Amino acid sequence: GSVVSAAIAADNVVVALYFALLFYLAKAGETGAKTSSSSKEDSKEETLNLPSLGDDIVVENGETPNQITTSSIAYSIASASCLVTIGELLTRAICPSLSSMVITSIVTVLAATIHPKWFRKLRSSGSAIGILFLQMFFAASGASGSLLLVLRRAPSLVAFSMMQIAIHFVFLIGIGRGIFRLDPNELYLASNANVGGPTTAAAMAQAKEWNRLTLPALLVGVFGYATATALSLSLGPLLTRIVA
Repeated sequence: GSVVSAAIAADNVVVALYFALLFYLAKAGETGAKTSSSSKEDSKEETLNLPSLGDDIVVENGETPNQITTSSIAYSIASASCLVTIGELLTRAICPSLSSMVITSIVTVLAATIHPKWFRKLRSSGSAIGILFLQMFFAASGASGSLLLVLRRAPSLVAFSMMQIAIHFVFLIGIGRGIFRLDPNELYLASNANVGGPTTAAAMAQAKEWNRLTLPALLVGVFGYATATALSLSLGPLLTRIVA
């Protein structure tokens, strides 16, 4: 129990510091500004803007934004609960060792694709509720990252986590920027999705006003869960046998 808690705390501390570095390096609004100028010339459809708690929703083709009411909040929570329940049941039936977030995210994307009108009605209330829970998620993650606990019980875990992220960042910048000449903001967001997952990546895209990158960041993070979870679960016993 103490080893697990120390490992979680070490991961939270190192990842939090790395996210601070990514936020410092990334430039707000630069990627979104380029895209919005080109999209206005090619299409009449406006860019989807995920709001903060006090912002309005930017809608498509001049539609009026849906008001946040008690009914819309109830429908949003009910729809989310149904999708989570379906994802949990499918995960237990298909692959119990896999995180339910993977299949739940896939089910949600499929549902929004099949019934876009229904989910468009829930856009305003769903976005506001989602942002509220994201803030709670970050607060809970920060609360579990005790620096004193890490330094007392597992300083080697901090060094190992820092080494992993350092190698990841060097390869990311070296290949993505040095060889393929990709946009640095997109590389930082991809790194966030790989290290933190879909929730932190979507929050970073929204905070930096990269509106068109919010959904890709979510999908990349979900894809990472779907692939890396299975790989880590299979590599864990193998590495344990090698060390033993």
